[in-house]
Amino acid sequence: MPESLICAGCSLLCDDVTVGHDDGELRLEPECALGAAWLAARTRAHGDGPAATIAGDAVDLERAIAHSAQLLREAQRPLVHGFAAATIEDVRAAVTLADRVGAIVATRAHAQPWPGAPAFALRGSSSATLGEIRDRSELVIVWHEDPETTHPRLLQRLGFGEGGSATRVDGPRTLVVIDDRDTATARRADLTLDWPSDRDVEALAELFDRFDGVRHATIVYGAALAAGAGGQRRELALHELVRRLSHQHHVVTLSLAAAPGTRGADDVLTWQTGYGGVVDLASGHPQLVTATGPLLEHERIDLALCVEDDPAALADSVPVISLSSVPAPAGAEVWINTAAPGVAAAGTLHRLDGVPLTLQPPWPSMAPPAAQVLTHLLKATDI
Repeated sequence: MPESLICAGCSLLCDDVTVGHDDGELRLEPECALGAAWLAARTRAHGDGPAATIAGDAVDLERAIAHSAQLLREAQRPLVHGFAAATIEDVRAAVTLADRVGAIVATRAHAQPWPGAPAFALRGSSSATLGEIRDRSELVIVWHEDPETTHPRLLQRLGFGEGGSATRVDGPRTLVVIDDRDTATARRADLTLDWPSDRDVEALAELFDRFDGVRHATIVYGAALAAGAGGQRRELALHELVRRLSHQHHVVTLSLAAAPGTRGADDVLTWQTGYGGVVDLASGHPQLVTATGPLLEHERIDLALCVEDDPAALADSVPVISLSSVPAPAGAEVWINTAAPGVAAAGTLHRLDGVPLTLQPPWPSMAPPAAQVLTHLLKATDI
């Protein structure tokens, strides 16, 4: 009997997925390579493996929590980060622990040059749900992203049929892709503009001159817009442009979160602290971090607590405590096995458009969810 599943293979979080068995193999319907990889990584049996490890040696959960609490007590500049697959409940518990130990909380990449202050906090954004875009947008612009690869069913969810048909409630729609690469998304577009990625987003205003009669339009963008030095200035320029264009059109944006837990992590951090992205809680009140270099060096991080993500980039730099539903990463000082959200643990995730979805795990696990582990860590730190 096929089981219903919310697929967390990407931040689209398709909620119409079923999983069944085919010759002993798990198979998703509809088929999706990202979803299959996500499910396979989280259904590999941990039953014969340890509940936790310290420096690669198997230990019980209580010892791992005690050792992690000691590391957190001794750390001068801890970092709580990751959240790629974390639920809202996991992130709330992580922010509470970070507040207790005076840590920096980061929901974004920490190794690249820092792009500056988040644009959302300065200007906000005009956004919409997938349903509104599907029903109302006459023009969908994809800015230097390839959702056919990174979010395989996005165009379908926005009303572009698999055969290239595109319909909405009161008429057709146009797909425009702006990219200097040959991508799967570009090959589906009605119009492709070969603009380099460093071209100013103000050029989008020229595009709207071609579609003067459009009443509702959507600009789809992702990490490429805000990546690297000055990236947030480009994102800020985009939202400023959207505000200006909205005097003649109803223009909305849709940000393609890189991971299923990213949108929810940013939302929780904003609820709890007033800021998103990277927040420093060491001074007793939240402070937005706007570094100009990689976070580890700029803030002199000496311990990292990674929640439902891959800490591999940090393992050679600082001691790492990893709470993860996938096998222990090489080099982690402490690894604690957690129940995989959506597969073995319940919880809530925010879809890339901000819509909350409740996870109903088909195969409950004996392993604790990350939120429960974080709550035990909070009690054990006793600072």
